Formats: sequence, structure tokens, C-alpha cells
Amino acid sequence: PLPEGLFWLLVTGQVPTEEQVNWLSKEWAKRAALPSHVVTMLDNFPTNLHPMSQFSAAITALNSESSFARAYSEGVDKAKYWEFVYEDSMDLIAKLPCVAAKIYRNLYREGSSIGAIDSSLDWSHNFTNMLGYTV
Repeated sequence: PLPEGLFWLLVTGQVPTEEQVNWLSKEWAKRAALPSHVVTMLDNFPTNLHPMSQFSAAITALNSESSFARAYSEGVDKAKYWEFVYEDSMDLIAKLPCVAAKIYRNLYREGSSIGAIDSSLDWSHNFTNMLGYTV
């Protein structure tokens, strides 16, 4: 089973169809790109900064893209919070492999590029490709 299938099961309580898993793979691929300020920040961290500190800082920096933060500051009704939290959750899950791969490449692969996301591949396949390992 793919991570997308497990996510679907946890969120909906139903075993997903292949079509639903494929949709989720494509959806995460579409949302995966990191904002340039996050990439710049990761590229400028000292190499002795622990990877989890970098990971945490990158996630915090992604707040600039938060649908919920934007909606909250505009006074969105509490009954609609879940919609924006869902969007932010999907965005974050999609971006986490890119953040982790960028940190890994900076620390252990001389800052080489993580490459592009391939929307025809699943989330974990793209992650291994970004790390520099081909399946």
C-alpha cells in the first residue's frame, strides 16, 4: 500500500480505490513546490545546524503560505475553519518530502538539486528520487 492510501483510510475511514489514491498522488505533486524564501533559508543554514532544527524552521516559514492564517486574519467564521485547516494540511504533507530532501541534499550531497516532482509517481517514489536514490 502507498502512503496516499493509508492517509485516505485515516481521514475517511474507508479503503481507497486505486483512482482515489492516484488522485491524491497527483494532488500532493501539484502542491509540493517550496516557496523560494524557504529554499533560500535552507540553503543559507550553517552545515552544523541539526537537520531537525532546519526542518522545524522550514515548516514555521511555510506559515507565510497558510490559507488558515490568511482566512483567520480576515475573520473567517469558525464553522469554516476546517476547510482552511484541510488545505494547509494537504499543502504541508505535500511539501514535507521536498523540505526533508533539500536538507538532506544540502548536508550530504553538496547542495545538489532535489529535481522536479513527477506527478505520475506516488509521494514516496518522488521522495526517494529527490533524495537521489532511484527505484
